[in-house]
Amino acid sequence: MALTPAQKRLYSGDYNYMDQAWQSDGSVIVTLSGGRSGQVHRAHIRDLWGKDETVLTEETLDPRPPPHIAARLAEAFAAAHPEPVEGPAPEEVPHDNP
Repeated sequence: MALTPAQKRLYSGDYNYMDQAWQSDGSVIVTLSGGRSGQVHRAHIRDLWGKDETVLTEETLDPRPPPHIAARLAEAFAAAHPEPVEGPAPEEVPHDNP
């Protein structure tokens, strides 16, 4: 049986982050991200690493944050990096101590 894209990444080690969520039926949901592809794969696998390993479902996820999170990140960045204030450049401000 041919390996799925998520299995290929899992076995090759082509990921920077891996999360495993074990399910009550003994299966596991594996999420892989980073690596050379830059994609995020999520696979629901029964008998992970076993002789009867079966991929129940697999999906490729968008690696970008959801729009509401992207908006909050933009707000936080803007708050942390305000526009320059009008006035003299710092080297033009007189100092009390020469």
